Amino acid sequence: MIFSICLALACCLTTLVLFLYWHLKRHFSLFERLNIPGPKPSLLVGNLWEIMEKGQFQAAVDWGHQYGRVFGYYEGYTPVLSVSDPVILREVLVKDAANFMTRKPFPMAPRKALGLFLENGHQWRRSRSLLTPAFSSGKLKQMMPIMQNSADILVDTLGRLSNKEKSVDVYSAFQGLTLDVIGRCAFGLQTEAQTDEKDEFLTSIRSLFQTMSTTIILPLVMAVPFLAHFVFALKNVVFLFGMNPVVWLRLKLKEIIQIRKSMGPNSKVVDLVQLMLFPSKTRLNKHNRQAEEDEQNEAVDTEQLAQMTEREIVAQSMTFLLAGYETTSAVLAFLSHALAQTPDVQARLQKEIDARVGKEINYESVQNLTYFDMVFDEVCRLFPTASQIVTRQATESRVINGVTIPAGMNIHANIWALHHDPEFWTQPEVFDPERFSAANRDKIQPYTFLPFGSGPRKCIGMRFAILEAKVALVKLLRQFNLSLDHEQQEPIKLIGRGAIVPQNEVKVKVTKRTLRRLTNNRHG
Repeated sequence: MIFSICLALACCLTTLVLFLYWHLKRHFSLFERLNIPGPKPSLLVGNLWEIMEKGQFQAAVDWGHQYGRVFGYYEGYTPVLSVSDPVILREVLVKDAANFMTRKPFPMAPRKALGLFLENGHQWRRSRSLLTPAFSSGKLKQMMPIMQNSADILVDTLGRLSNKEKSVDVYSAFQGLTLDVIGRCAFGLQTEAQTDEKDEFLTSIRSLFQTMSTTIILPLVMAVPFLAHFVFALKNVVFLFGMNPVVWLRLKLKEIIQIRKSMGPNSKVVDLVQLMLFPSKTRLNKHNRQAEEDEQNEAVDTEQLAQMTEREIVAQSMTFLLAGYETTSAVLAFLSHALAQTPDVQARLQKEIDARVGKEINYESVQNLTYFDMVFDEVCRLFPTASQIVTRQATESRVINGVTIPAGMNIHANIWALHHDPEFWTQPEVFDPERFSAANRDKIQPYTFLPFGSGPRKCIGMRFAILEAKVALVKLLRQFNLSLDHEQQEPIKLIGRGAIVPQNEVKVKVTKRTLRRLTNNRHG
């Protein structure tokens, strides 16, 4: 009897093992069956070992060099199709966007915790419709004084450091700036992020991103995705994994929401929280919207929107806070480093700023900086910080440009490879703003420059980020020159932790400019 039971158990176990082996063998041969090249996966964890060894960013760079513009890899158990072919990206992001509206799931990001970024379907359309007016020209103009005030604090801080003739870690300085701007523009929250390195808001955000890039939970969830459900179930004891900053941020945001609720819908405060709490009071009339806001034919729902729940508001706020802080501060650090490397570009940019921006910076004057736009675009080409997070998932199967994309396939728009492809960019590793001059911009092949993504799910905060960068750099370059620090390693070492950012400090020397005061002579 016992022998029969043991034999039956052994048969069941053998059958289970054989079925598991067959399933994994078939699962990890998907790209081979589709005739798509890529690194050979392990039968248990896909390409996770190489991702852990090199980091996801560097692994993707190496695979792109080895396998070309379209290759498949396994993020643990999850198959991912990496694409830097502009023809395919045009279909996926724009022309057939309805079939690719869903984002690829992120291993450690529960959908309900990151709002618009990971929402899909009706919930995404509802959120996008509600949040789009927050980034209109009118709202951005109202945010200008806040951005200017925050930039003034940055300039004062750098001015004191320049007197000491010390190099400045501009990456750290810009982290303080972007957190200050977001805190005030989005939540009406006054922070000391620029003046106090121990500011609780700043240290919590930095701790969160550090944890995201080092936690041992991430590779486990990538290897066995269903473990994510257990991780999320432990959210009340999430500090066990070293991620208590998430809890702190949520509690802080809830406090802000309660304060703003008590102020009521007639408050004169105009920011993201007010817009989400009282949409009927702050929503723009659709006839007054700027035409450029609909240039991507976004699916904006114009029906009356119900008030968001507190949970939804916290999720949307977390998205805006985390996305805006990391990406913009990194771009500003890359931009400062590039200008320090190229004194001629810096001098030309300063000349444009001196000539076109009056004593008082305003929204209109910074829109008229054509050379700044060239420099900014070139930095975004060289360092597309969002390269890892422009992702989609296919609803139905498609064959695009000879590549079969089955239903459910996760797609990574490999913007980094696209921006560094020598077929599309001459000497792609060279910083050259002239690529984006009026004479050359029209020569750029469509869908080879996608720093903010494209299509209906293009970055909603793009105009906010560009305006913030312009205000900060205009204020900075009017008063200071930037030069290289001899201790700064070349090139900047990078790390991917959601966004692609500097791995270490970005050191730049900051010295005060000597300006000649020019007097206008009306008679010649």
